[in-house]
Amino acid sequence: MKDLIIRGPDCVHVPLKLGFAEYFFHKATDIGNKIFQIDGNTEKVETYGQVKTRTTRLALGLKQLGFKPKDVSFLCCHNGSDNIIPVLATLYLGGRVSSGDPRQTADDSRYLMEQVEPQVIFVEERSVQMIEEALKGSELHPRIIVIGDSDKYLTMKKLEEPHHDEAEFTPVKQTEDDIAFILFSSGTTSAQKGIYISNRFALNCGSIWKEGGNAVPGVTMHFTSFYWIIAIAMTSFCMITESAKVVGKNISAERYLKLVSKYKITFTICSNTFTYQLTNLDEKIRKKYDTTSLISFAVGGASVQLSQLLKLRQILPHTKVTMGYGSSENGMISGFNLREENAINSKPLSSGTPVPGLELKVVDLESGKLLGPNQQGEIRVKSRYTMSGYHKLNADDVFDENGFMKIGDYGYYDEDKYVYVLGRLKEMFKYQFFQILPETIEQMLIKHPAVQEAVVFGVPHAEDNNHPGAVVTLKPNVQVTPGELIEYCHSKVADYRKLRAGLVIMDAIPKTVTGKVQRRLVRDIFIKMKSEKS
Repeated sequence: MKDLIIRGPDCVHVPLKLGFAEYFFHKATDIGNKIFQIDGNTEKVETYGQVKTRTTRLALGLKQLGFKPKDVSFLCCHNGSDNIIPVLATLYLGGRVSSGDPRQTADDSRYLMEQVEPQVIFVEERSVQMIEEALKGSELHPRIIVIGDSDKYLTMKKLEEPHHDEAEFTPVKQTEDDIAFILFSSGTTSAQKGIYISNRFALNCGSIWKEGGNAVPGVTMHFTSFYWIIAIAMTSFCMITESAKVVGKNISAERYLKLVSKYKITFTICSNTFTYQLTNLDEKIRKKYDTTSLISFAVGGASVQLSQLLKLRQILPHTKVTMGYGSSENGMISGFNLREENAINSKPLSSGTPVPGLELKVVDLESGKLLGPNQQGEIRVKSRYTMSGYHKLNADDVFDENGFMKIGDYGYYDEDKYVYVLGRLKEMFKYQFFQILPETIEQMLIKHPAVQEAVVFGVPHAEDNNHPGAVVTLKPNVQVTPGELIEYCHSKVADYRKLRAGLVIMDAIPKTVTGKVQRRLVRDIFIKMKSEKS
C-alpha cells in the first residue's frame, strides 16, 4: 500500500483462454453425468450432458435459420432452466447475447433492442405480446422464437429436436477478446448503456470467485436472469468448479429455504430486497427447514443496513452472511475470503478486499489526489477482467490517465485493505457548499422504528443549490407523521443535512427491475406531491 493503491492477490488459475460457451462444451463432454442445474419452480434436474445436447441442437437449428458470427440474440425471459439454452447456443455460433427483462415496458424493451439490433429474440410465452408491442414502434425485423408454446411463432422446443449432425458439432473457435455479451447498465441515474463483456471477462468472473475464496462450490443459487452480470458469474463459477446451480423465478422466502434444505445449497447470492422477505418470514416457518448446508450467503446490488445484516446472521447462524461489491462493467470488485472469519465478524459493513488481479484506489473528488486509508473519496479500479467498452459509445472518459476506471462510487478502504462503499457519486448533491451523501441521512431515518425504507435526494433551490428531501415507506401496522419523522431526523443530523425540502410517506418506492431505487423518479414524484399540496 506504499503507493496508496490496494491490490487483490495475484491470479493463479486465471486467465482461462477459451470462449465462455466453448469452455462449457468441453467441460460437459468430460463430466456429462454431473448435475448442472435445478429448476427451483418445477424441480426439473438437468446434467451437464443434457444441457450440452439441448444447446447443440438449438445451435444447429439457429444455424439453419442463417444465424452467423457476431449476430445478436436478445433474451426476454425470467430466471429459469431455459435461460442458459439460447445463451450457450448463440455463443457456440460466435454470436452475442443481450437481455432485457419481462417486467419492463414495451418502450423500455424497444429502447434496448434498438441499441443492439438483434437478429433473433427468445421470449417466454407470457411476454410475447409485450415484445410484439415493442417491435411495432421500431424498424427492427428480428425472428421471434418462443420459449414455451406458440401457434404463431417458431418455438425453442421445435429447434431442440434431434439433428443428424449433432454428434459432429463443435463450437466456433473464439478468442478471449471476442465479445460474448452485451449487458445493460442499471439506468438508475442515466440512460442505459450497452456494456461489452468479452469471453475473458465472462469466464474469469467465476474463476476469480474461486481463486479469491469468495464463493463455495457444491450447489449454488442465484435469482437473476442474464439481464444481470450475476447470472454470467455464477454460471462461470459452476462450470469451473463443476458445481450445480438452482435457478427460478419469483422464489418466495419459504420456497428458498425449502430448496436449501432439499438440495443442500452451499452458496447463494441475492439482492438486498430479498433479504427482507427472509427476515420478515415467521420464525415457526423458518425453523421447519434445515439450512446447515448453506456456508455462504452474499448480498449484492445495493448496500445492506447493519441492522438487517445482523438479522440475517441471526436467522442463518451456520452461514457466513456478507456483502459483495461489483458492477456490470467490472464484475466482482471486492469480497470476503470466507476463511477470514474474524474480518467477516469485525467488519460487517465492509464489502471485503479486492478480488484477485484487481487494483483499487480512492481519490479526492476535487483534485484527483490519491487518498490513504480511512479517507473518503471516489473509488477507481483497474483489472484485465473488465468491460471491453460501451456499445456504440466512446468509453475513453470512463478511464483516468493511469487506466483506472471511474466507476462512480464513493467510499474508502481501511488500514487492512477492506473496502467500504458509501454511495453513488451521481446521487451526491450540494447544499450551499456542503457535499451531501444521501446514504448518511437515509441511515439515520431507517433507525426510526417505524421506517422500512428511506430515499434522500437533492431538490433544486435557487439560493442554496439544493435542499435535502426524503421519501420513506413504513413498516406494517405503525403510525407516524411526516412531521414526527422530520423532527426525529433533525435531532440526529448536522444542520446542513436537515430535510429542508421536507419528507413524504409513500406506500412503495419505485425501483428498476434489478431492484435498485429509481432516484430521479422518486425525486420527481416528491416534487409533484409537494407542489400539489402547496
